[in-house]
Amino acid sequence: MYSAKMLLCAILLVSLMVPCTATAAPEVAPQVAGKPADVQFPFVAQVTGDNVYLRSGKGQLYYQCGKMSVGDTVTVVEDADGWSKIVPPDGSYSWIAKDYVKISPPGSNKGVVTGENVRVWAGSDFIEASRSDSMQVKLNQNKDQIDDDDFVELLSDQPQNSTFYKIKPPAGAYLWISSEYLKYTGPLVHKTPVTVPLRPDVNDVQPLPPSSETSAPAFKNLTPEGQPAEAAAPDQKPDANEAVKPEPPKPVTKESEYLKQCYALSAKIDEEAQKPLNKQAYADIRTSLEAIKADAEAGKAAAYSQILLERIVRYELAISVTGILNQQDKTLAAAKENIQKTHQAQIDKLPKEVNFIFTGTLKPSHVYTDKTGQKRYLLLDPAGKALCYATASSAETAAKLEQMINTKVGIGGNVINNPKSLVTVVSVTVVEAMP
Repeated sequence: MYSAKMLLCAILLVSLMVPCTATAAPEVAPQVAGKPADVQFPFVAQVTGDNVYLRSGKGQLYYQCGKMSVGDTVTVVEDADGWSKIVPPDGSYSWIAKDYVKISPPGSNKGVVTGENVRVWAGSDFIEASRSDSMQVKLNQNKDQIDDDDFVELLSDQPQNSTFYKIKPPAGAYLWISSEYLKYTGPLVHKTPVTVPLRPDVNDVQPLPPSSETSAPAFKNLTPEGQPAEAAAPDQKPDANEAVKPEPPKPVTKESEYLKQCYALSAKIDEEAQKPLNKQAYADIRTSLEAIKADAEAGKAAAYSQILLERIVRYELAISVTGILNQQDKTLAAAKENIQKTHQAQIDKLPKEVNFIFTGTLKPSHVYTDKTGQKRYLLLDPAGKALCYATASSAETAAKLEQMINTKVGIGGNVINNPKSLVTVVSVTVVEAMP
């Protein structure tokens, strides 16, 4: 029986030592359905689910930036870990700080970036602009400003009282979508630009004679607003002898005059902003802008003046905060000075023990008396324990010691080295009564 039990235990022990070979299958990240193994980016994919969230980053922890439905298409530029990086579809938007954007031309929906490394944030209807923390791209100012790519495009539904502009996602800004809900449809096809051939008789056109006018001529094929005029009949030729009549100048409107004033006032704001905070003054500029904004005929200048007024509000707030901080600094400095004065006054009232070697109650010694020729005094602590012996260094000190018997005193002087004495002996030069 005993041998059978031992055998059973040995079998159980060996079975526990054999490692388990069954392992869980690794989790596979979702992939775009139908995507070739050698796919080239970018490519086009179709959404296969409804209410599929777009996100500001790769993962469900990033905030939502919109939804897509079955049949919608996206342009995929990268995929990783079950997520696809896409060009933001129509309806997406981004945020950019107003401080680094200048509307140009004023009143338009185009803004010029005025700073370096200006961050653009992924926009979402589910989170405020100031709390958006998914950066999409950094933009730099372009001083040439000759190309549409140098601008950010402002959307029409701008939020009220915000320090951010709502803009169309610029080049380099992307969003993310789960690859689980995408189906590969094919490579991205770039449209080939169409080349328009020149008219066959373009080389037959004779150059115009030099103009004798000092101002720029007005072309007959353009309206005063710069739009193409109605085309002439194919067989109609201009009369070579017909004089070119200059178009009458466009009437000066209040809107154009106000826009010029806004440009000048914007320059003044920039000039004031370069000064130290305590020397900046915006009152006169603000009055002029408020007058423009209040005029019903200001047109686009009213919107431009509102933008400039918001800048002034931010600058004046900084001035106000700085003034409050400066006043608090002065108040704090005055309080510190009063505390130091009070502290010093309290220190002056404290007993000056820095020059005392011992403090205690002065008692006469009954061992060392005048009869022995070595008169001494005892200095006792509150418990009655001897702190030291005191001897007078002069007749004046001896008189003071005699008068202060049974009094709490502080003594200073020189310690006398006497290896035979069990208690320290001090030759007293200073003795003062203590409170």
